[in-house]
Amino acid sequence: MIKTGSSNFILALTILVAGLSGLPLNAQQSEDFQPKNVISANVIGLLTNTFNAEFERVISLTSTIGFGGSTASTTWYPAMDDPPPEPPIIGTDQFGGPIYDPNDPAWLQAMNDWEMLSNTLEEARYVNFDVFYRFYPGSRRTRTYKAPIGWAFGMKMGLTAVNGAGRGDGAYFGFGFDMNHSWVLGPDDNFYVGLGFGLKRLMGVPQVTDSDYAGYGGEKHSALDGKLPFGGGDLYPTIRIINIGFIF
Repeated sequence: MIKTGSSNFILALTILVAGLSGLPLNAQQSEDFQPKNVISANVIGLLTNTFNAEFERVISLTSTIGFGGSTASTTWYPAMDDPPPEPPIIGTDQFGGPIYDPNDPAWLQAMNDWEMLSNTLEEARYVNFDVFYRFYPGSRRTRTYKAPIGWAFGMKMGLTAVNGAGRGDGAYFGFGFDMNHSWVLGPDDNFYVGLGFGLKRLMGVPQVTDSDYAGYGGEKHSALDGKLPFGGGDLYPTIRIINIGFIF
């Protein structure tokens, strides 16, 4: 299990910002093209127990690189990880099927404990860190031909640490794609607004089998199913609800 401290995350973010800010731009760019950095965050997500922040560096007229971190949590029922106990078998019927003892005291106590567990909510939280590349195809008919403004299509990869998910706890490498759109506002074009949606696949998530009672039909499924925001599992969506920040 990996626990990520906020102070360590902020320190790492500061170091990477300093490093990426010093990257040179493509030498083939026009002389009037000025480098731009973007720092943005989803502050509205704090109201819904989610948060993300990112740094983006322009490296050409149509592309950027950067990194970002996010965190979110959701609640799940621990009974998802454990099927209900079965009463003891005391014999077989005329067809060879088992005969259970529904009055066994030990089973009644175990069933009572399981029902209490099934009505208990636990919180699972993930902390995500990715590096990314975004391509801004743009259009000369609008102002969107210079990154980081307009539509963008990106690739990303990084680590996701999950805590509080029971059998799904751990740190996983993942990769994915996203689509974004951004604007600059204000008299000096230095106020940034961005929206985005993507998918990320986690590698190495345990596959488990639950009973029919758990609703999975006895088939293997991800140990993170239902334990991360938006469903979770090996493949889950990543959303930049409304990122706001500054270009400098």
